[in-house]
Amino acid sequence: MAAKVAILIVNGVLPFESLQDSLEGLGYSCVVMENIASDVDLPSFNVCIIGVSDLNQKDKLISLSKRYLDKPFIYYLSDEVTAQADEFDIICESNQISTSSTSRELELVIELTSIKRMQVFASSFSDKNPNSNHVRLKKIIPEEQAWRILFEQSPNGILLGDDSGNILYTNRAAGEMLGYEAKELIRMQFHDLVSEELKPLVDANIKRIISGESLITEVYNYRKDGRKRYIQLHEARVIFPNGNFGILDISIDISRAKEAEEALLESMGKYQVLVERSNDGIIYAKDGIIIYGNPKIMEMLSINSDDFIGRPISTFLHSKVRDSVLERYDRRIKGKDEPSIYETILINSKNESIPVEFNVNLTKLKDETITIVFVRDISKRKQIEKAIRESEESYRGLFDNASEAISILDSSGVFLDVNPSGQKMYGYTKNEIVGLTTDNIAAKELNNLSEIKRRIKLAYQGHSQTFEFWGTRKDGKVIPNEVVLSKGTYFGLQVVMAMARDISERKNAEAILKESEDKYRSLTEEIPIGMYRLSPAGDIVYSNPAFAIMMGFSDPDELIGQNISRFSNDNSFKSRLYGESEEFNSSEEILLQRADGVNIWVRNQTRLHFADSGAVTYLDGVMFDISDRKLAIDSLQENEAKFRAMVMAIPDQLFRITGNGKLVDFAPTDQLYYPKLTFDMIGKSLGDFVPNEVFLEFVNATDQCKSSNSLQTFEYRIDADSKTFFYESRIIAAGNETFLVLQRDITQRKKAEADLKMLAQAIMNANDSITIADLNNNIIFVNPAFSNIYGYSHDEIIGKNTAILKPLDVEDGLDRQIMAETMKSGWQGELINVKKDGSVFPISLSTSSVYDDSGKPIAMVGISNDITDRKRIEQELIRAKEKAEESDKLKTAFLSNMSHEIRSPMNAVLGFIQLLKDEELLSESGQKYIELIQNSGNQLLSLIEDIIDISKIQANQLRILNSPFDLNQCMEELYSVFSSQLKYKSEVKTMLFQPELANPSPFNIYSDPLRIKQILSNLLSNALKFTPSGSIKFGYTLIIDDYSPMIKFFVKDSGIGISPENQMLIFERFRQADDSYTRLYGGSGLGLAISKGLVELLGGHIWLESQPNEGSEFFFTIPFVTDEFDNIEKMMLTASIPEAGEQTLAGRTILIVEDTKDIRLYFESILNRAGARTFFATTAKEARKIFRQEKNIDLVLLDIRLPDSDGYNLALEFKRSRPHLPIIAQTAYALQSELNKSIASGCDDYITKPLDSDALYGKIHKLLDENSDK
Repeated sequence: MAAKVAILIVNGVLPFESLQDSLEGLGYSCVVMENIASDVDLPSFNVCIIGVSDLNQKDKLISLSKRYLDKPFIYYLSDEVTAQADEFDIICESNQISTSSTSRELELVIELTSIKRMQVFASSFSDKNPNSNHVRLKKIIPEEQAWRILFEQSPNGILLGDDSGNILYTNRAAGEMLGYEAKELIRMQFHDLVSEELKPLVDANIKRIISGESLITEVYNYRKDGRKRYIQLHEARVIFPNGNFGILDISIDISRAKEAEEALLESMGKYQVLVERSNDGIIYAKDGIIIYGNPKIMEMLSINSDDFIGRPISTFLHSKVRDSVLERYDRRIKGKDEPSIYETILINSKNESIPVEFNVNLTKLKDETITIVFVRDISKRKQIEKAIRESEESYRGLFDNASEAISILDSSGVFLDVNPSGQKMYGYTKNEIVGLTTDNIAAKELNNLSEIKRRIKLAYQGHSQTFEFWGTRKDGKVIPNEVVLSKGTYFGLQVVMAMARDISERKNAEAILKESEDKYRSLTEEIPIGMYRLSPAGDIVYSNPAFAIMMGFSDPDELIGQNISRFSNDNSFKSRLYGESEEFNSSEEILLQRADGVNIWVRNQTRLHFADSGAVTYLDGVMFDISDRKLAIDSLQENEAKFRAMVMAIPDQLFRITGNGKLVDFAPTDQLYYPKLTFDMIGKSLGDFVPNEVFLEFVNATDQCKSSNSLQTFEYRIDADSKTFFYESRIIAAGNETFLVLQRDITQRKKAEADLKMLAQAIMNANDSITIADLNNNIIFVNPAFSNIYGYSHDEIIGKNTAILKPLDVEDGLDRQIMAETMKSGWQGELINVKKDGSVFPISLSTSSVYDDSGKPIAMVGISNDITDRKRIEQELIRAKEKAEESDKLKTAFLSNMSHEIRSPMNAVLGFIQLLKDEELLSESGQKYIELIQNSGNQLLSLIEDIIDISKIQANQLRILNSPFDLNQCMEELYSVFSSQLKYKSEVKTMLFQPELANPSPFNIYSDPLRIKQILSNLLSNALKFTPSGSIKFGYTLIIDDYSPMIKFFVKDSGIGISPENQMLIFERFRQADDSYTRLYGGSGLGLAISKGLVELLGGHIWLESQPNEGSEFFFTIPFVTDEFDNIEKMMLTASIPEAGEQTLAGRTILIVEDTKDIRLYFESILNRAGARTFFATTAKEARKIFRQEKNIDLVLLDIRLPDSDGYNLALEFKRSRPHLPIIAQTAYALQSELNKSIASGCDDYITKPLDSDALYGKIHKLLDENSDK
């Protein structure tokens, strides 16, 4: 027996029979009642569907709805009531059904209405009306018991909270709705049930409710398992017995209602889309007349809507099936049993037969019977079915032996079987390809995968598909296929048969053919030469536009079919065309007659094409119109003698043109003109050979000649052979529509004019004063700069003697000297001149003479400029030089004193360290500390040496001390030192090769051995530093040269390399290839700068070759001079670490983030001695890992400069996770801005390096004490 009951109240309009079928399918038992009665109790039910036939039933419906407040009521309206549905307040779109409602839509309406009725039922509990259910309930039972019943038995979730939003009570339904037990909810607040972004809104609503507002809202809450539930909240203020306000929250789960609403809207939208976009034709008909057709049926019948709607459906049935289809329809109308799906034949507007599948459905729409016909085109399916039937017996043989690839697919595109050709095509075995899908072998960038799946679905439904598919072989090669999909049977299963053919060659041929056709078509259609083809009888079968125009036709189609003999009066013309050779005949000039009767001269070339039998198949011809040239030649012959005599007397280029610019003839000349005229140009337009603007000048000049009958002259330029030529053309009329052109090359004249103009502009725009005086020193020219400098206007100075510019105390002898030197080769020097206002100023003067054509001097030119500023700057530079020299002396004295003051205590420190190592019995850790102190001292002294060396080089005070020494011994010593260093660096996996020596030992040279060893030590140190693993080579070669033999040293490593943009920077002071390397590898950035200075002092050159991540090779050269040698000494440098005082940190856990090994050891010593538990991290990544694992860290010591991150960012991360954790920043930058940045990033304090242990302990204890008070 069904668990749910549906009551159907007919009221004369409800179609209960069809509803019963749908409801029983949904699991309901149906109770049918004839009429509605508001005073009769209904049996227990889950849903009630009422037919509404009259407006007078409104009160009964309302009464019945109120009696069963928690039950869903659904309404079916008659046509009369539908028009006035607005009169019913309780009826809305979401609780109505119609005849066309499907079972799914009915189910959604029931579910949606049920949820909304539950909401109405729940709202009654918060009703303030004294007649509400709540109040009536209180009248019957005690208040406390009423509340308990409401809480526990309500199907809705009920929460009771205080005025702060803390949950005090909850019922069972709320716990089930939210997934929590009651004891869990009582420990929570209201805003714990929503997402983070909604919490502020919940807190604001609590305030509104406490102030007296009642709220009804829809929100989504989070269940304990993380799922969201859509809830309708009814919230109101309550007063507790103690007088405090509280909050009553009734929650109705509307998740299914939301889903039902969305599904209903989606269903309605999909239905519309389904009809309009269906791949099947859909017809709506009433009484056999078409009232609607979707786009697919219009396409299928090749008809538009106006010609389709309103016509009988039988119009489109084939005559041989029309009667049987109409008979089927009549039997269906009469209620007799007839299949709704069958095959038949339609006729389209082109009178073509279309086999189709009909799916005929009868439905009621507003009490009228509507016929809905789904029409599916099965033309291809019929063809395939026929082919399958015919070939079914030989299927397996064809399948296995077919040359085309054949595959069996299921409806999802999964391969079930593949024949040998398919396996070969894609390079898979049968076992490998079976189970794959078409997506697995498709070239995804060349295919629409969703479209392929759609086609497979259609083929599976019986619609054959043909398309191109780009597949990928097993070896990755992409091949094009032509694929045909059809429906078939495979061992009793419905499958898709796929036949694929490799069309690679066709694709290639198509591409080549298309390219060839495009080129040929473009060539023949656009070329100005006539091209034609004749049949063996001489009929024209092809003509390009140029040939048609040549023969007097505007359209080539007018010429097709006419015989070629029509255009010639020569009876032998046709026979000459059809010779014996397949090659082009030699050119023949013939006279033809156009269609308009005009005679034209042409040059004709032909070629015959023969069949295998030897018979002529067709003739191809090419024809050039040479009428104009023939005319020009005749005219040329007529005037040749007269013209030749005239031409020989004229040195210019001479030619004749027509009024429209065509070249008639020309006189050959030895002069070079552009363009060079040739006989092939005769009869052609000058516009073909000269720029368009030049051609227009010629045409304009001929027009002016014609109208004025006078000589016309114009100039123009031609750019040719990367040069510019200027010509002057003179044109005069020379007969009927003919003009004589005399052309002269004026390039040199134009160049001289341009040079003169440029010179004049340069003089007038020059910033220097330019003066020209005659031989008596009277000024005859000044440029504007003269007036600007001296203050005289042009008119004031012209004619004045240059003596006006000299001070009175200048001796005359200097003037005579300047005059004499100017007449010879010119004079240069500095003078004092006087301005118009009497002020004197220094000038720089340069003079020269101007000569006439005979070489006689006629004037003098003086170029001067005011050097007042230069003189002032020179004086300032002299003073600055003196100050710099004094400053350099002070700096040298300071460096010397600093070297002494540091070396003295360091010597004592390093001496005592050595004694401790030699005489004291030290523990392993003590020995390690001694080594650290010694290494640090060495580094400090090395840095001091570098600073002093670079300062001496900069001040030019470092002296090279050359002496004879054995270079090979020097190289071996370097190898011994650096190979020993590698042995003690277990973390470095670098191999140092023996030095490569170009000369056998002893190899004595004369140079500074100390500085050479210093240079090589710097380069080898860098190589070791930047090659954590790999190899290092070094050595030297000899460059033998008669003038300057050199020794070339090299140091080559396979380390990190240097980018090209940084290769020049590394030789600068305090620079490295990347500033981040200072933190990763250390160093001051002075080594290479010192090496460069030393190499240059030794008379050589230093450079490098490098690629990032491939290594670097440094080279330097020194002059090769041989002599005796001696040895050099090497200094040992040491340093110290401060010792920590006695403090206690017992029980404390400290995380130290420090990438420097020595400082980590220092921290380990002083902190462990104080009883602290320490964790060390060398990178930000390690620090984050320890921070997550260790929950009891009391303090962090954080270096702000780490190899893989910025310490500031790491501090912010730690503070966000643990806001009260103390962090002390370690920084070597004592600038106030850096210290402020440490505090801003979340650090509680900072300490600068070098570290003071007492200060460190003080800061640690201070922060730990403060944190313990929180």
